[in-house]
Amino acid sequence: MNDLKNYVDYAQPVIKAIRENHNDFHLLQYYTVSAEDLTVSEGLLEFMTETKNRPEHFSGNIPLVYAQWGEETGASIVLVLTAEQRKLLSPEVANTILGEHYKLWEDGVVYLLMDHEYYSDVAGFTVTEQIDPTNGGVGNAIDFLSHTLGIPYLTIQNPYCGLEYHLDMMSQYPNQVDPADEDHIYFNADPGEKPA
Repeated sequence: MNDLKNYVDYAQPVIKAIRENHNDFHLLQYYTVSAEDLTVSEGLLEFMTETKNRPEHFSGNIPLVYAQWGEETGASIVLVLTAEQRKLLSPEVANTILGEHYKLWEDGVVYLLMDHEYYSDVAGFTVTEQIDPTNGGVGNAIDFLSHTLGIPYLTIQNPYCGLEYHLDMMSQYPNQVDPADEDHIYFNADPGEKPA
């Protein structure tokens, strides 16, 4: 599992509580899209259609996290692209989300932090920030998602929540850790203690 998938799994109890008690539109979902799923209309990126709109409808290899907090316009995504995946993008999509010089980029993972925009005739996502190996990584993407969802305490930068430790343990022990199981020793353990 990757850190973004682990983050989505780990944050689900918080998202569920917000959705049940405060905001019906609160969602945090992990997708694996293909280059063909990514389309552009009037400079905005979209990946969902009327018939293809749930994580299980996609089976690509490009990680994408969808964070929603509003009915129409309150949404953001993080799109993760390796060098190989960037080569598979259509020129129109690549130019729109990466810029015209994307072919000159070296190897490495790029995290695209994107916000939703809604106009009378088109809707989609626009790049807010581009994180490449020279200026950050997955921690920046996780912090972006937490801040946009209104849960800033659940960030890598917050030393009191232990998110980085939890994500590390979820990666090391993927079959032993269930974020929804609040009685699991891992979630009640000291940071130096290994899960049972």
